[in-house]
Amino acid sequence: MDKPPAQRVRTRHLEPFATDANQGKLAGGVLSLRRGLRLLELLGEGEGGWSLAELARQLEVNKAIALRLLDELRNAAYVYRDDLTQTYHLTYKLSNLGLRKLSQTRVLDQTNGVLRELANETGELVRLAVVEPEQRLTWVLAFTGARRSLHIDPNYRLSIGYNTHAAGKVWLAQLPPAQVWPILLREGLDPLTPHTKTERTAIEMDLQLARDRGFASSDEENELGVRAIAAPICISNIKDERFCVGVVSVAAPTSRMSQAELEAHAPLLKATVARLSEIWPMDFKTNAIPPSFKTTH
Repeated sequence: MDKPPAQRVRTRHLEPFATDANQGKLAGGVLSLRRGLRLLELLGEGEGGWSLAELARQLEVNKAIALRLLDELRNAAYVYRDDLTQTYHLTYKLSNLGLRKLSQTRVLDQTNGVLRELANETGELVRLAVVEPEQRLTWVLAFTGARRSLHIDPNYRLSIGYNTHAAGKVWLAQLPPAQVWPILLREGLDPLTPHTKTERTAIEMDLQLARDRGFASSDEENELGVRAIAAPICISNIKDERFCVGVVSVAAPTSRMSQAELEAHAPLLKATVARLSEIWPMDFKTNAIPPSFKTTH
C-alpha cells in the first residue's frame, strides 16, 4: 500500500538465485547469462537504484564479478549508472521490448478499456497476468481505481506466488491436477505471511473452491494488509479446445474492504473476464497451444 515517502520501504524480496540444483555444474557462459538476467530482475524491483555492494550480495558473488556483468549490461544499454549516487538503474530498453511484445499480440489494444472500467467500478487495483509458454504467469498491465486517497502500489512485487496470490491459485485451478504440484514445488511454498497456506490439503481445498466458484481469493496470504480475488480468462482454439490464457485480479487494502465485500465484486470480475475471452487476440486462438494448458473444465 502507498505510504508517506519517509515510511516507504523498498521490497527486496525475490526468489533465491541458486534455485537450480545443477547450477554449480553450469558452464561459465551460461552461469554469467543467468546472473545477468537476475541482475535485470533485481534492478526492476523497488523504487530507486541499487548499489554495487547490494547487487553483489544478492547474487552471492564478489564485487568484481558483479561489476563485469553490470558493465556488459551498460554497454548493451539495458542499465545505466547514476554518477551522483553511484547506483544502478534499468533503462527503458527492456520495457520497450516488453511493449513491442504486447503490441505484437495486441493484448494492450484489446484489454486496456475493459480493465480500466473494472478498476473504476470497483475503485481498486486491477491487474492482468498472461500465461507464458513455460507454464508461468507474468503481470503485464495494472490500473488503479479513481478517486481513492489510499492505493496499493501496482508494482510492489513482480513475482506471482501460486499458492499465495489469488491470480496464481485460479490459474492452477484450470490445469489438470497432475500438473499442479510440479509447478508449486518448482516455484516453492515458502510462507510469506502467517496466513500463507503451505499444506497440500489446504491448497487443494483452495483450488477446488476456485473451480466451484469461478474465482479464487487471497486474504493477506501474499502480503499483510492486502486481500484479492481473481478469475481466469479462458478461450477456445480452432479445435474447440479450451485454455486459460490469462488472469484478472482485483486487490484492496484490508483497512478499506472486508473479504466478503471484496468477493461481492466477483460477478463483475467474472463478467470482465468473459468479455476479455470474447475479444482476446486471435493469435492466441489460431496458434498451437501446448496441450498442458488445457483447462480442467
